Amino acid sequence: MLSAIIALAIFGTVALAWVSARGAAEVAAHYGQRACSESGVQWLDHTVVLERLRLKRAPDGWIRPLRRYRFEFSASGHDRQRGYLELLGADLQWLRMPPLPQPEPLATPEGGPGAGWQVSLRLGGGTRPGSDS
Repeated sequence: MLSAIIALAIFGTVALAWVSARGAAEVAAHYGQRACSESGVQWLDHTVVLERLRLKRAPDGWIRPLRRYRFEFSASGHDRQRGYLELLGADLQWLRMPPLPQPEPLATPEGGPGAGWQVSLRLGGGTRPGSDS
């Protein structure tokens, strides 16, 4: 009887870890796809890959999994570049994409319109996809 309870506890722990990992991968995929969409690049393979997993204390004092994911995107359709993001629990900590290749600048007088402009990407901080806040 005791062995059945232990087996059930182990099975429950494994199932809970799997559900948590799948949920985090879906959140990471949401952020990766959103970053690619807002940057005007093509998100490749429609997936993220877990690269690193460790435990870290969150600002609220609880210990949560810190997961680093990799995703791939293409700026021109002929290249493949990697982006990275990190989740603490389900909260986005950071997202990094290499700078995109810059097209040849148009003939613009120094300091004129378009000189020295930049594109910035803003992600929703600690908000989770699908939350009503």
